[in-house]
Amino acid sequence: MQEQQRDEPGRISYTPPVPDGPDRPWTRGRRTRWWLVLLADTVSVALVACFAAASSHDLIQVPGLAVRGAVAVVIAWTVAWLVRRPGDHLEVGWPDGASVIVVTWALWSGLYLWRAPAGASTGTGAFAVMLAAFLVVFCGGWRSLYGYVKAHDSLVPKGVQRRLDAQSRRDRSI
Repeated sequence: MQEQQRDEPGRISYTPPVPDGPDRPWTRGRRTRWWLVLLADTVSVALVACFAAASSHDLIQVPGLAVRGAVAVVIAWTVAWLVRRPGDHLEVGWPDGASVIVVTWALWSGLYLWRAPAGASTGTGAFAVMLAAFLVVFCGGWRSLYGYVKAHDSLVPKGVQRRLDAQSRRDRSI
């Protein structure tokens, strides 16, 4: 996987598989990895629906919560894509991923409130707080882990870096 090239006899050069850079080095000027966003956010919504239903001790709510969550996240993807199109990286945590999470939370909370029973107004606030926490953990969590892994992949391996540093010191001493 390491790309070592010999420019001239005795000299090495290294280009990491993903370029380093201060701002999201793994994007490489390309658009969103839409398949990753769809898969990860869909799994996240399903997990949030299961945990939300389990927290209220009523697992019969899972299908309804999952449908409302799916509607909310599809609308959130659309809104984020339309608003953030110049950046167009929904798999990163900020600002694109955060906008998906916030819009999903607002819509899902609204859909829950709209479909809540007449006397359940006190539970809707608790549901909104719990939903926000789960969305941040699951939808924000996979984005953070993805960014960490991709940024880590963009680093030059230590062995190669030591050889490049030694080569640079050797060139300066000549």
